[in-house]
Amino acid sequence: MDFTAVMGNDVEYYQVAMTVLSEETKKREFGSLEAIRDNFPKTVLTMDRFNLGNFGGIRVVNVIDWMLGR
Repeated sequence: MDFTAVMGNDVEYYQVAMTVLSEETKKREFGSLEAIRDNFPKTVLTMDRFNLGNFGGIRVVNVIDWMLGR
C-alpha cells in the first residue's frame, strides 16, 4: 500500500499506479489492498481514463479527478 489516510476513526487505503491496464500491474496493485482484511475503503489511483469503477470492493479512480474532488 502506498499510503493511508486517517481522520478520527475513519481510515482509507490507497495504491498509486501510472496505469493498471496490464494484468501484472493490476495483480500487484490490487493484491496489496486485498491483503488488508478490514472493511475500510480501498482505492487505486491511476492516470487511466477507462476501466475505472469498483472491482471486488476496490475503487479505481483517475488521480486527477480524485484531486479535483470529482
